[in-house]
Amino acid sequence: MKSEKVNGFTLIELLAVIVILAIILVIAVPKILNVIEETKKDSLKNTAQLIADSAEKEKISNELLEKDDDITCKRVAKITDEDYASCKITFDEEGNAKVSIIGKGKFDGLAVIDGTKMSSDVIELELPEYGVGKTYIENLYNNEILRKAYNLKIDNTSDENMRYYGSNPNNYVRFNNELWRIIGVFGENIKLVRKDSLGVLSWDVSDGVNNNWGVNQWGESTYEDGNNYVGSSLYRYLNELYYGGNQVNCWRINYEKNVFQTVECPKDDDGNFLKLDDTAKSLIDNYTWNVGAIEGNTREDTLAFYQAERGTKIGKICSGGKVCNDTVVRTTEWTGYVGLPYPTDYSYASENKTCETNMNIRNSSNGGVCGENNWLHRKTKTWYLSPFADSTHADMTWFVLNDGVVGAQSAGYSNDVIPSIYLKSNVQIISGAGTSDNPYVLKLG
Repeated sequence: MKSEKVNGFTLIELLAVIVILAIILVIAVPKILNVIEETKKDSLKNTAQLIADSAEKEKISNELLEKDDDITCKRVAKITDEDYASCKITFDEEGNAKVSIIGKGKFDGLAVIDGTKMSSDVIELELPEYGVGKTYIENLYNNEILRKAYNLKIDNTSDENMRYYGSNPNNYVRFNNELWRIIGVFGENIKLVRKDSLGVLSWDVSDGVNNNWGVNQWGESTYEDGNNYVGSSLYRYLNELYYGGNQVNCWRINYEKNVFQTVECPKDDDGNFLKLDDTAKSLIDNYTWNVGAIEGNTREDTLAFYQAERGTKIGKICSGGKVCNDTVVRTTEWTGYVGLPYPTDYSYASENKTCETNMNIRNSSNGGVCGENNWLHRKTKTWYLSPFADSTHADMTWFVLNDGVVGAQSAGYSNDVIPSIYLKSNVQIISGAGTSDNPYVLKLG
């Protein structure tokens, strides 16, 4: 029989094919990956521009309808949490939206910083690893791009504190099963403030003292005769009921009758007193707060105000006057758990650099410039911690008015209360992105 020839590839031919395929893969795969990468960048760019456009329309709608709804990325574009570590919208003075997005998931390593509806540049960016909260925030600051994206700065004080500033920085924290916000890093401690007010209360009401207008000494002290002064009404509420769980009286002025009256201390929707839970309390440092005073004639000097808060001048310097009859021995330091933010915290939260030197610069409408693009400005009268040193009054305490101007009034008046605390130095950030939709989650290290 005649043998048939079997067609096939020789070993050399097979090797040649493999080599050719390998060459093709070497050339093609990077190009394919580049196409995929460019597609992801285009998608992120388009998303940022869409959000900016939608945000501007939402802002116009809110103004027409006189609404004050928060304009968030999730609200205007319904973005997917799995693909965005953070997304923030800010507005300039003309109402133009700027969108900053830090990607994760399919957008991991990519970001848009201050993108607009007309132009958005996509950059490659890697977030720091979670860990000790202070270190994590410092790592954000040490990256020039992240520093801008997260609105972080070093203040102009000798302490060089690291602070969050601007209209809406990524500084949200889940704390006490509520939203709180990070003021900044002070030494080894992170400082927080509650996002929402606990309620409207008097700073202090002391019967028979200063014509019942209160005393601007925050913590416990003594009278000149050596008897114990128990501290201001608000101090007792925040540290004895809100932190400690023991019942105290809460006070509020009745403006119509110009009298002070006890009121029910703040409660939640279920009728329970607002308190810090055990987990939250375990994270709070027993911190030494400065409660030095400043006089009204230097109120506009931000740095002088900061130094006075940490200075040796007490809140009472008067020897006469219509409201100057208390004998409480003032102190300039208090060690405890729950206080209030400082007026300088408010000033440094502003986007306007002028506020770092002048706390009370005014705009054309005579409102406070420092209240504009300031995440700490509540647009309601809000109490702050520092006492007021005055030649005729011993009852005055600093607060921020509705229009963003820093002022002082008798402690007996009633304003919003936003508690502030310092975290222990070993508290860790374990998840989250610092946005209201995805706040940081904390754990004791």
